[in-house]
Amino acid sequence: MLIDVGDHAPDFTLRRTFDESVSLAELRERGPVLVHFYVFDFGGI
Repeated sequence: MLIDVGDHAPDFTLRRTFDESVSLAELRERGPVLVHFYVFDFGGI
């Protein structure tokens, strides 16, 4: 599935903390969301 600039991201769920998860749909309920992914600070990439 390809996403272009300006497209809505599909819903996904990630861990916020060790015991809590958050979904994109939950965040969208509060207003616009900017999604930014980065390589783990101590990752090997």
